[in-house]
Amino acid sequence: MAKIWFVRRHGEQWVAPGGSPAFELPLRAIQFPLDVGTHRRLGGDRPTPLPSVPAELPDALQRVLVEIDREDVRDRTLSGYAPGFYDSPVSPGVAAARLSELRG
Repeated sequence: MAKIWFVRRHGEQWVAPGGSPAFELPLRAIQFPLDVGTHRRLGGDRPTPLPSVPAELPDALQRVLVEIDREDVRDRTLSGYAPGFYDSPVSPGVAAARLSELRG
């Protein structure tokens, strides 16, 4: 399952208030709604979970990061992806709305 993190900048790092992903869904389901292509893989940017800080509404956050694991890349129709973090150009508020629709 891909983990979708809603984050904001804090100094030099991206932090995830609440300390956990906002959603966990199969990569196949989020690939197009979040526009997560293979070219969006990040080098060192990864969220720092902050469980001691209360979770915030998606509109209060700045960026969507998608964490892809080995299980997601086993699907041969998703070639080109590697485990790691990917950036989405979709805002956290829009991403939350699109992903909520997917969950039903």
